[in-house]
Amino acid sequence: MELGSEFWDAPLRERREPLPDENTRFVLSGRTALELVARDLIAERGIRSACLPAYCCDSMIAPFHKLGLELRFYDVIPTEDGVCRLLPENHGCDAVLLLDYFGYAQPETAALAEREHTRGVAVILDRVQSFYSVSESVNYADYTVMSWRKWFFSCAAAAEKRNGTWLTPAANRICPDYAALRRKAAMRKAAYIRSGEGDKKLFLDGFAQAELLLEAHSSGCAAEGESVEALRRVDVPFVRQRRRENASALYEGLKELRPYGVRPLFPAFNEEDVPLFVPVLVPPECRDALRCYLISKQIYCPIHWQDSKTGGGTDCYQQELSLLCDQRYSLEDVERQLRVIKEFFFRDA
Repeated sequence: MELGSEFWDAPLRERREPLPDENTRFVLSGRTALELVARDLIAERGIRSACLPAYCCDSMIAPFHKLGLELRFYDVIPTEDGVCRLLPENHGCDAVLLLDYFGYAQPETAALAEREHTRGVAVILDRVQSFYSVSESVNYADYTVMSWRKWFFSCAAAAEKRNGTWLTPAANRICPDYAALRRKAAMRKAAYIRSGEGDKKLFLDGFAQAELLLEAHSSGCAAEGESVEALRRVDVPFVRQRRRENASALYEGLKELRPYGVRPLFPAFNEEDVPLFVPVLVPPECRDALRCYLISKQIYCPIHWQDSKTGGGTDCYQQELSLLCDQRYSLEDVERQLRVIKEFFFRDA
């Protein structure tokens, strides 16, 4: 069975939980959510500039660029304790975007959020990678954004304004073809994973077509009701427990690879952290070769991210590889992933 790539299901249960209050708007994607936030900040505060992390996805930059905001980037560098954000006090921007990478809530993120909030800078907290972790950062955020498709199969994202009412109108369009395409692709992948039935190219093409549709129509689109309602049934305790168990097994197995220059980006995770992936740093001369070797064994570990050419984050872009720890997989699957990684490094020993 292949490991990784697009989700084909969500861990649901019968029990339904309440959804957030009226200050949360459910939209099509994280990009849609960021654009909604930027528009509201322009309407309410008249912002003209934003300071973003140099280590981020192009889709996080695009909404701010689209609205004509002046963009500056602060560097993010790997350290022995995780990552360090080199966000200067004199950055001179009206808004700043912060995130806890890969679900690891670092005290530094909260400290920077508090500092910027106290100075009157608008704080946008991107929780796409850390939604199920507990972080003090949310106490100082003016807005938070989230996209659930990074955690399980979903066609919904959200933006929350933490104080005051939205000045921009709610998204009033939907893009039903996007959700329909992704659901069809997910059903085909589910059949392929569970019984080996079907043509793999069909579900890969389906997901790709959905992405093209998202690129073209994400602006101002709301999430469909079915996708939002499914969020009420997500088995969050299971998601948290399985991811933490799998991450713990990865940390244990990675100890043998330290002599080869492979180490977790974060030395450990805390009690309230829920890893999205277990990011590791791999020597740049063999990172891509390792990823290709994993792919040859049907294990699809993503890179976060392909270089967005922001002028910083170079070490992370060139060395990071995201190991799989999500709730789709058992400890046996995690061991298989580790075994293949060790094969790559030990084969010439």
